Amino acid sequence: MARLIRAKDWSQTAVRSPEDWPQSLRSALGIMLHSRYQMFVWWGEELTYFYNDAYIPVLGKRHPWALGQSPWKVWPEIWDTIGPQAEIVLNEARATWNEQLELIMERNGYTEETFFTFSYSPIPDDQGRVAGVYCACTEETHRVLGERRLGALRHLASATADSKSVEDTCEVAA
Repeated sequence: MARLIRAKDWSQTAVRSPEDWPQSLRSALGIMLHSRYQMFVWWGEELTYFYNDAYIPVLGKRHPWALGQSPWKVWPEIWDTIGPQAEIVLNEARATWNEQLELIMERNGYTEETFFTFSYSPIPDDQGRVAGVYCACTEETHRVLGERRLGALRHLASATADSKSVEDTCEVAA
């Protein structure tokens, strides 16, 4: 992603030329790009999207188009959920926290149920005003779905434990 960020023509975006980026944005991007954790930064009034390599699977087919976009364009299907949280960060300088939040996303050409644990945190500009949102996230979809499946199997095993025949077991299971 560092290579893509360097190669992008930022002049047509809200953040303009990288030579004019504030040190606070440069620092936030440096932290994000050097992490192996899924991270992104939304910067400025348009919340210009930056993200690291680990975050690419979260975007799915929206990568690399999402780089430099506004998040409401990237995530229209979940903006009603995540947008108000970004507003809390930007307007109140308070971090948010979500644990295993269900988000119905369309990141790979189909609707899918996903779960994420994440925090939005304020990023101050060089004058100390909140100018961006920093997010570290973990996709929990496989774990949540795995736990759900194990629970269903546990329930099925418990319900069929006293069955005396294959027919009884199938009837109880159905």
